[in-house]
Amino acid sequence: MKLMLTVCLASVLLYTAESLRCYQCTNESCSNSTSVLCPLTSTVCRTITSVRLSNTIASVTVGKNCSSPLSCITPNNVETEWSVNRGFKKEAHTQICCTTDNCNLGTLAVPNLLTNGKQCVACASSADSMAGTCNTTLSCAGVEDRCFNGTMMSNSTEMLELGCISSNLCGIPLILEAVLSENAVVTCGAPWTVSVSGLLLTFALTACKVLV
Repeated sequence: MKLMLTVCLASVLLYTAESLRCYQCTNESCSNSTSVLCPLTSTVCRTITSVRLSNTIASVTVGKNCSSPLSCITPNNVETEWSVNRGFKKEAHTQICCTTDNCNLGTLAVPNLLTNGKQCVACASSADSMAGTCNTTLSCAGVEDRCFNGTMMSNSTEMLELGCISSNLCGIPLILEAVLSENAVVTCGAPWTVSVSGLLLTFALTACKVLV
């Protein structure tokens, strides 16, 4: 009996000593948060600020919690921003994961939503995505520095996916699956830059005048 009690007590002390403490939000805006003891499987604290836009409706949420390195994905102690814009739907996130007690107390700024001069083809609506008739020109914003195209399955229907994306997502299938779909097949490519395209157009018009 004494041996069992000793083992149990040692286990409790070891759990307490090795477990990380992180702040955890109690609502979507994270106006209230509490410090909690994380399970042993959660070895990092995470704080994330997210913006989601669906047509003209926008929402901002803040999250703070215990996490695992696999779920965090981004490098520890490095503030990272990523974004996916499908034309009719967009989401952008700013996140940092850290490894010391209560290191996720701070709230990160809202991701940059200003246009950056790059453009990609996108879908104007979910109906266009389902029909595969996507030909809208989309202005990329913030860290979106690549175009993407691909397909995903929704209710046994193949949908075309096009738009702007940040390059730090292109090589991470796990995030793409979380953002788009588990069965999404995505290819990233270079965007159309407005300034460069303008120069090419000017050159073409000048050459045309010379030939005429």
